Amino acid sequence: MLTPDVELIAHPVLEFTSAQVTDAMNRSFEEYMVPMVFTPVSFERRFRGEHLDAEASKLWFRGEKLIGVVFIARRGWTSRVAAMGLVRDERGKQYGRQMLQSAINEAIARGDRSMLLEVFAANERARRLYERLGFRNERELFSFRHVPTPKSPPAARRELQEIDPAEVARLVLLEGEPNISWMYAPETLTGAATPSRAFQLDEKAYVMLRQDPDRTLLQTLLVRPEHRRQGRGRELLQAVEAAFPEKPLVISMLASGPLYSFLQAMQWELMPLPLFEMVRPL
Repeated sequence: MLTPDVELIAHPVLEFTSAQVTDAMNRSFEEYMVPMVFTPVSFERRFRGEHLDAEASKLWFRGEKLIGVVFIARRGWTSRVAAMGLVRDERGKQYGRQMLQSAINEAIARGDRSMLLEVFAANERARRLYERLGFRNERELFSFRHVPTPKSPPAARRELQEIDPAEVARLVLLEGEPNISWMYAPETLTGAATPSRAFQLDEKAYVMLRQDPDRTLLQTLLVRPEHRRQGRGRELLQAVEAAFPEKPLVISMLASGPLYSFLQAMQWELMPLPLFEMVRPL
């Protein structure tokens, strides 16, 4: 076993270009459980809304050799480990413990009250590390998938009206489910811009989505409270399916609750690799 505590040096992300940070991210997530490959543009778009802190986020080195990354997002008194990874040849050497403990210590020093992260339930090595550092499972997060099929004739399809994504973010803040996961919380959605798009159906149901190369990611679904249990959610999904038939529709990082039950009733496929949301009081 290596004892690397005095060997590593951390540099804040703000000292590097977007291209350098993106390259470090991609190298630190090679052969990960799910593909994680970013361009500088997609990296900035992804993490902007999540409130990545460029000073608290670090690239870690041994000498001039990159070891890994720890990206920290912050809102109020809460920090979140937005991404943590090590380059392939440096895994299994206890570096992850040192890197994460450093992030915890810095969060405590600046007065944060809690730190959270998400980890794949199947990633037992990472889960054991987080538990040793004081994180505990808070809840499970799930993803659903649906492949569009031509079920209804064109005349029966409802047409979506495109609107400003900021309008949908405001509605989610006021009328959405409480305690939404960090990536799709209203605070994140307020930062959404092109290529994210938002649509409404009769000013009763709303969706925000982003078309990725291999999927259409639904970032939020909302039916206004006075129109719930009237089939509006079903009509909205059917309209989305008709408008975006080329790729699978995906909703990710969803906790158990009304939307989870609704997607089950709609016979969407529950995807493998659920996540645990873990929290550590500081």
